Order: sequence, then structure tokens, then C-alpha cells
Amino acid sequence: MALLITGATGHVGLTLVRLALAEGLEVVAQHRAPVSEALKDELGPRVHWARCDLSDAFATAAALSPCKIDACVHTAAIPNDRIAADIPWQTVQTNAVATSALLELARHQGWRFVYVSTGSVFQKDMDLSVPVPEDTPLSPRTLYGSTKAAGELFTGMYRNQYGLSAATVRIGFVYGPPLVPPQRDLPRGPLVAFLREAMLGIPVREAAGGDFVASFTHVDDVAAGLLAMVRAPELRHDIYHLSHGRNWSTFDVADAVRAAVPGAVVEVGPGTEPWTTWNRMRGALSGTRMLEDSGFAPRLPLAEGVTAFADWMRKNPDYLGQ
Repeated sequence: MALLITGATGHVGLTLVRLALAEGLEVVAQHRAPVSEALKDELGPRVHWARCDLSDAFATAAALSPCKIDACVHTAAIPNDRIAADIPWQTVQTNAVATSALLELARHQGWRFVYVSTGSVFQKDMDLSVPVPEDTPLSPRTLYGSTKAAGELFTGMYRNQYGLSAATVRIGFVYGPPLVPPQRDLPRGPLVAFLREAMLGIPVREAAGGDFVASFTHVDDVAAGLLAMVRAPELRHDIYHLSHGRNWSTFDVADAVRAAVPGAVVEVGPGTEPWTTWNRMRGALSGTRMLEDSGFAPRLPLAEGVTAFADWMRKNPDYLGQ
């Protein structure tokens, strides 16, 4: 099988490339920025690198024309509202228009199409204790949430009107190697920031933020779940949730970091800021569709995922910076 992975140098995309190769697939890796020769050499000849801007439908079709593709996992996107706010038109082109162009290619060439979306399509006020199942109505209010919701609608339309084997998989608050931003990135939540600072021996003393909740998901689980959807015998639904089915608070994150880094100082007060500066909290993404159709369920809940990430950081200290 040849698998097209868009955004192949991104956090989820690159993790998925590595996993797909490990499981014997040929990979077509779409990217927009240049890729280092070192990475190409590392990943080897079973990766065909296709450089193009997905918002340019003609350039995309030309870049992919040499490849016989069986399925696509579309991870490429402007990833959050902090980035999107300054580039609204580019965000619309990247998150919505490019998705429709890829779907049209999938229709003509017969690919299976897995669209990677986000829990940020739910942005109304809600009871945080109530899970959010797959059939919950969309409620986007921001640029990022609205453009990702548009991609979901396009994917569902191509599925329903043209019979494409296509589905949306929603994820949220992805963490794990190799992404360790050198500064706090508020849209990603507190986990990576707290763990990095703890690994560097920097005390974390926050006056607020402990009541922020999110469905933190390790990137290895995300990649494995997406690949399971590619291989599922049938996509019986238009929407799937890749999630543990529960939220964790910043207080829980602090506990997990202290357990993973003995002696770490991580103290957090009540409230939700600063983590709600760019994030609207929601109930936990829930559902059983992915397990039923692909046999996959996430394997790394918060404590285990944080411990695994901390172990990786110990082996790769250069990613921590100073």
C-alpha cells in the first residue's frame, strides 16, 4: 500500500511517516518547506518526497502525479488560532480549500481519505463533565475551528455524494516527541511546558491554571490510531474520535510531571488562565466508533504518556534547549 501523508514534516505527520515505514508501507510525504538531506537519508528510499503548496490544486496534482496512491491521511493545517489570527486568508486556503482539492483528487483516483480534525470544532459553552460524542453538532466560533469544521463538511459531502471511502478523525492536545517548543506555547496547554522545565530543573510555580482541562493524547497513540483507520476494513461512519474519553486537569498534569521527574517542583493554583487564552475548554471527546471499526484504542493515558515523554527527553537532551 502507498500512503500519502500531508504535512509529513509536522508533529503528527512525521510520527505517522515513521510508523507507516515501520509497518511496511510505502509513503508519499507531502511537504511545503524544504526537507533536509539528513532526514531523507534517515527515512530511506521507501519515502517519495512531494513538495507543493496544497492550496494550489494544480501544483498539488502535478507533484503527486508520479505516485500511485492508495490512501491519504491529511494532517497538514494551520494548527491553532494563535497562528491563524494573523493569516486569516492563508488559514482558509490551507485548512478548507486545500482539503477540498485533495478530496477531488481522491475522488478521481480512488483513495481512501482520512481527514485529521480537532476538538476545536466545539466552541460553545458546555458542561465540562459531559462527554462529547461523535454526533455532537458542530459549534465553531473562531477562524481555526471554523476552517477545520469546513474540512469536515467537505469530507462528509464527498463521502455521501460520491461514495468516497472517507472519514474525519478528531484529535486534541497532542504531545510527545520530538516536539519540545523552547518557550511556552499556550494553545498546546501546560503539559509540554511543565515537563520541559522540570527536566531542566526549573521550578514551576504557577498562581493559576490548575482548573484547565483537556484531552491530552500522546502523539504515538495519534499516529497509531490514524494508521488503524487507513487499514480498517470499512469506514462505517463519517466522524471518529481518537481520544481516551476523558479530560485531565492541569493539577493532573502537575502530578504526572512530578511522578516522571523525581524531585521536580511543580505547583499550580486554581483557575484556567493562561491556558484558556487561545483555548475554549470542552467536555472530553468520547465514542466507541474507532475501536469498533478498526480495533484501536489509545494505549498511553496521561501518567504513562508523560513518563514515556520524559524518558525520551532524557535520551535526547538537545531538544530541551536552555
